[in-house]
Amino acid sequence: MTAQELRGGLVGTLQHIREALNKVRQNAGIHQTFNFPDAHKLSEGLYLSAWTQWEEFIRELLVIDLATTTGSFLLRDVRDFRVKGAPLRYAERLLSHRDADRGIEWSYARVFSRAEALLPAGHRFPKNLQRNADLKKLKVVRNAIAHRSDSAWVAFVDMVRKAPFNLSPNQMRGITVGRFIFSHQWNGQFILEEALDVINDSCFELVP
Repeated sequence: MTAQELRGGLVGTLQHIREALNKVRQNAGIHQTFNFPDAHKLSEGLYLSAWTQWEEFIRELLVIDLATTTGSFLLRDVRDFRVKGAPLRYAERLLSHRDADRGIEWSYARVFSRAEALLPAGHRFPKNLQRNADLKKLKVVRNAIAHRSDSAWVAFVDMVRKAPFNLSPNQMRGITVGRFIFSHQWNGQFILEEALDVINDSCFELVP
């Protein structure tokens, strides 16, 4: 698979999520197929799907570059492989090796640090993507959905009270992550839609 094909897969998934979200919005409300708690819960699932695909995208992109970039850690010393698909398999195994202190993590910061260690200078991964601050916000939302821990919830509540969200005490009453991403706005559109744009923009920054 090429980087462009990988990007196409993520873009297609994001479009599918948008279409599913539109169906939820069209059928959510009083006396509709989905009540609002239903819509909020479905939104959390769509959000997690988008975030999981983003992490899979940056992981696979690093695998591809490690296996195909001249001067990478893998290709620097190995000049010839017995079979055609061997570089990708070796790259996958190398990157799936657990870090001694943290296990396997695929945040963008960790992908960048691995790219710095394993790829030659001038690789495609910048230290900070243009929407890096927004990606950090998305990670807080992801953790609040996936972890359900006290620390994840505290970080989420702290974030949504501040700019750019600025939820008031009245808006915070009974807040859930699903309600936040489904009903509140960010940069002029609903937060879940903006989250999909953040991932899409970051995808095209890495693979123009």
